[in-house]
Amino acid sequence: MANYAGIAIGINRYQFLQPLNYGQADAQRLQGFFVDQAHLQPTEFLLLTDTSPPIDDFLTYPNRENILRCLDRIRQSPGSPESWRWFLFSGCGVSWDKVDYLMPIDGNPDDIPGTGIPIECLFSSIKTMGGNKILVLLDINRSPGMPSGEPVGAETVELAYKMDISLILSSQLNQFSHEAAALGNGLFTSALLEALGYYHTEITLENLDEYLRERLPELSQHHWRPVQIPLTVIPLQEYRQQQIWPEGASSPPENQWADPSTDSEATKVVLSKDEKNLESEFAKKPLSVVKLNQNRSLPTNTDSSNQESSNSVALVSYSDSQPQTDTEELSSWREWLFWGSGIALLLGLVSLTVVRNQEGLISQQMIKNTQTTTLTTKLPETTKVRNSPVTLPTASTSQATPAPLPNSKSKSLETKAQKSREPSGIKANQAALDEARQLVEPKQASVYSDAIAIARQVKPGDPLYEQTQQYITRWSHSILALAKKRAKKSDFEGAIAAAQLVPQDHPSVYPLANNAIKQWQILSQQKSQNQQIIQTAIKQVQRNQASSYNRAIATLRKIPPGQPKYATAQALIAQASDKIYLIAKSRASRGKFLSAINTAKLVPKDTPYYEAAQEAIARWQQGRP
Repeated sequence: MANYAGIAIGINRYQFLQPLNYGQADAQRLQGFFVDQAHLQPTEFLLLTDTSPPIDDFLTYPNRENILRCLDRIRQSPGSPESWRWFLFSGCGVSWDKVDYLMPIDGNPDDIPGTGIPIECLFSSIKTMGGNKILVLLDINRSPGMPSGEPVGAETVELAYKMDISLILSSQLNQFSHEAAALGNGLFTSALLEALGYYHTEITLENLDEYLRERLPELSQHHWRPVQIPLTVIPLQEYRQQQIWPEGASSPPENQWADPSTDSEATKVVLSKDEKNLESEFAKKPLSVVKLNQNRSLPTNTDSSNQESSNSVALVSYSDSQPQTDTEELSSWREWLFWGSGIALLLGLVSLTVVRNQEGLISQQMIKNTQTTTLTTKLPETTKVRNSPVTLPTASTSQATPAPLPNSKSKSLETKAQKSREPSGIKANQAALDEARQLVEPKQASVYSDAIAIARQVKPGDPLYEQTQQYITRWSHSILALAKKRAKKSDFEGAIAAAQLVPQDHPSVYPLANNAIKQWQILSQQKSQNQQIIQTAIKQVQRNQASSYNRAIATLRKIPPGQPKYATAQALIAQASDKIYLIAKSRASRGKFLSAINTAKLVPKDTPYYEAAQEAIARWQQGRP
């Protein structure tokens, strides 16, 4: 049956057009919201993306044939006229001969009428699905591969008025839709999900329109994109204040943090796992702090412009696993090259013999050297092989050359400090040294410490002793650099643990490490204390009680600037001031102007919503909402 509560179509990899980054993610997250938080079944909210699996006998790959088949199923199985239905399309669109088309994954710009899907065809089908109670959300990207002409959306707006279909376009006709890697979605979908998380079952066309018109420009500014303002069409005014929660969807649980919405490498605030699980009412609306429009109302048609916010702060949460950036990958590769160069020299200093043990027993085998006398020393436990995807270079080349890794489950290493530098001696031990390449893990300070332990076997008086000491110094600096990197991420405990691996007898690096450890111990203590302050503030919050947010703000102000968690506290203060203002607006909308005025006065002066609150107070004193 095609009696769907909603349909979401998202496309990334077009066959004939420039690919998008997050069209598929937009559709998946909207469907996921109603499935995970509103308890709809996946079959009740149809998903068509590049990788979505078939549903029974229905293929969900978003080509033209499958989308048209989906529309036919809708026509054959009309839904209840009393229930609201949702339709989202995130992909490319085009206007051709003044006709608007949505482009399926196989849409061809050389044959738009033959491969595109006319908006009129779409509207006719979804009218069958939900009568007049249908909400169409179009996040249309204008691909550079599309022919230029009339802006896509003009006919769509006209048809929406003509066919009494509630419509929200992701931008004005003279603007463009944008995506943000920090969000993992398009800006429009991110704002939409925030609105859903904030209003839940109480969401209406009116408050959704208000939220998007206010929030979407903020996201645009925060992520340094041209301002994007949605275009909303509500032909039937009696539907403006109706709840539009899809049929069969229940209310999400109250105690839940909203989805992450904003991020900036220079300004992001990362919540700890404990913070994510605290009282949800404090952070239902993720927020970036930007200068607000004074009347809190945005025009429905404005020219796009490039605006930047230099003082933006975002309160966001992340999963434990994050994709590595290109910069981080490049840094790791440079570390690998540096480490490989050091090991290449070490090949001429130390001989390693690896004894394999297939049965779990360790045996030892000495390498005979007929030209020199050797001393065999068993390595300490700290030098046991670690599993690593990185390979160690050979000694025969001046640059690192990756080699395949062995799959031995149990290995021990033995080294021989050779006084001979003859090429034949190095070559004879090359096979054993290749086994040592599993030690290379440049992201772990302990690996540098292990390498230092190996290199220390070259004693004073050896011809290569001075060069060995140079590498010990470099590796000591590498340990300290890794420690500083952890401290920069507020992982002070990890930074201290790494810095403690710097050799205590190193005259130049150890004093630096010791001083850093003392500073990080202080910061670690401050972080713990400030975390307790944040938890106390969040626990003070009571739902729909403006004064409780005001008390929480006072508590958060105890965290001084420059200390760990200060940015988190400021972001929470911004959210609290926003919440107070929203409570005031809610009371004013019900005609309770005196209560709204008293509530708005609780918004502190130095918070981002103070000016908006003062303007609202002036209106409410005149009896205007």
